[in-house]
Amino acid sequence: MLCWISVNGGLLIMMGQHDRSEALFYYFRLEDHIPENHLLRLIEKHISFVFVRQPVKAFQSRTG
Repeated sequence: MLCWISVNGGLLIMMGQHDRSEALFYYFRLEDHIPENHLLRLIEKHISFVFVRQPVKAFQSRTG
């Protein structure tokens, strides 16, 4: 949006606010994008990965 403002016999062009259709942040869950019948879901049901998660826990972000 452009605004035309008369200033001492001339014109001053000012930029207005832009309408943004996209979101600044979006919500994404990996779980929502893996099909229910995916092989990794089956493996996760039968194998506990605690032995991997505990040693690398210190390296994971606390903020997500």
